Amino acid sequence: MQARPATATAVLPDPSFRALLGELAWRRLSPAVRQRFAVKPAPGSAILYRGTMREVRASWAGKLLAQLCRLIGTPLAPYGGRDVPVSVRLRLDAEGNGTVWERSYHFAHRAPVTCRSVKRAEPSGLVEIVGTGIGMALALAECQGALHFRSTGYFWRWRRWRLTLPRWLTPGEMHVVHADLGGGRFRFAMAVTHPRFGEMIRQDGVFVEE
Repeated sequence: MQARPATATAVLPDPSFRALLGELAWRRLSPAVRQRFAVKPAPGSAILYRGTMREVRASWAGKLLAQLCRLIGTPLAPYGGRDVPVSVRLRLDAEGNGTVWERSYHFAHRAPVTCRSVKRAEPSGLVEIVGTGIGMALALAECQGALHFRSTGYFWRWRRWRLTLPRWLTPGEMHVVHADLGGGRFRFAMAVTHPRFGEMIRQDGVFVEE
């Protein structure tokens, strides 16, 4: 059985991912993946996922990056572990133009850590923004029925101004995969790879809509 929203009034249609990906690639996605990315939370509602990150791993450079990122809103989990329970909550942002993704990690013997970012479709494409206006542009692709997100550049936004960050000031490429596993389950995998320091961060887990 595929995961679906708890009630028909909890979500609204969201054509942005379909438009950004393109019709042919959209149709090649797994039906369950299309279903998840064809809707967004209605105002005052939330879409909830729960699962387990089989691994949350970081190199020394990745650990340093995650700790430094706590200064801009904790977009990356600052700790590592295996079989880490994680809950994900999606809701509209204050303007109603983007979706807030809140990921709560429950590491053993630590207080829960919540990582927060906002995905928003803009005229230039899909962007993901964290605290203090730091964000990245994302390119979408389909591969074997899974939806892939790859960062194509980073920026800093302040009011109406948007400044592209030089490559040396960025963590490298972020690659996220959303792949359906059947039975309402899906795999989430994320890797951050730096051109000099190699793979700095990797997360891999299985989730189901609550």
